[in-house]
Amino acid sequence: VAVWRKHCSQLLSEPSPFSNLQQLTHCISAALHASGMQRLLLLLADRNHSRLVSQQSVGLEPSATGLILDPSQSQVLRQLLNKPAQLRLTPANIAQYSALLPGSLKSLFPSEHLILRSIANQERVAMLLVVDQCGHAFSEITLQAFAKTVQCIERGLASFAKRAR
Repeated sequence: VAVWRKHCSQLLSEPSPFSNLQQLTHCISAALHASGMQRLLLLLADRNHSRLVSQQSVGLEPSATGLILDPSQSQVLRQLLNKPAQLRLTPANIAQYSALLPGSLKSLFPSEHLILRSIANQERVAMLLVVDQCGHAFSEITLQAFAKTVQCIERGLASFAKRAR
């Protein structure tokens, strides 16, 4: 909890303590990991939402590092980029969504328990988080910690965007 709190307080700092995107995304992935997410992938959206580029990963194969996804190939990714939203995959709905996810994402996260969460800055989606607990079901506590972490990330992203360059 102390490690998670430290990362979240960094994200909530005004003005933003981060001088570049790499520092910000590193803190975001550390906060998510500390919140109980054992595997995570943080993808940044380009300006036109034509590509999602892997920026940080924890607990995944090295292939996650250079991953680039084309949202036009996935209805789920297009919807998540359209506006900030969360899709939680469970054994009950995995069949419905699995075919709509890119194969490269499914191979990194061979799991029936997965969360995809897009995060916006000023109404525009800037990043996509893909997280799980190595295939295990999410506990209520972990889901609450994830939701709280997302709030910290949103505020941190806004603060980072406002910083003096």
